[in-house]
Amino acid sequence: MLSFVTRRSFLAQTAIPLMAASPFAKLNYKAPELEGKDWLNAPGGPLHLRDRAGLVTVVHFWTYMCINCKRNLPIYGRWHTRFAAQQVEVIGIHSPEFPAEAIAKNVEKRAKEFGIVYPVLLDPALKNWNRWNQQVWPCVYLIGRNGKVRYRWDGEMNYGQLDGERKMTALIEELLAEKV
Repeated sequence: MLSFVTRRSFLAQTAIPLMAASPFAKLNYKAPELEGKDWLNAPGGPLHLRDRAGLVTVVHFWTYMCINCKRNLPIYGRWHTRFAAQQVEVIGIHSPEFPAEAIAKNVEKRAKEFGIVYPVLLDPALKNWNRWNQQVWPCVYLIGRNGKVRYRWDGEMNYGQLDGERKMTALIEELLAEKV
């Protein structure tokens, strides 16, 4: 684990913004590469963002005991189904909050129970959590065709009157319409 001073220096060098006061953020920085060899629903092996150049990607951070994460999972499933023909890939990153959530068999069991069929990277040591400067569960990022993180939503997307699912779905469509 990086010390606070070292971590701050790393963040300053990578230009990954910290969480904003609003659940929504418009961004523009190169997406950090995914690290890890343990995946669910990835029969071809580990996925890499560098291999998705020219394509839109949705990356979301979650953990299976988080109620807000559970409420967002059906949204990601709908995106997976709706945008599959346009080669949009939904990728979950399971980053545990509690020790039981770091056990791969527990995550696999819960992913099946929740009906998750898209790829999920297991992040038990929080390497990706730290690389992406994560601070909350759930969190979803939209990555454009140019490999840059363009939008982020922190928290439950349809909580109250936020209407995050509709807004982020429209942004996925906008990213698909963009030329590289």
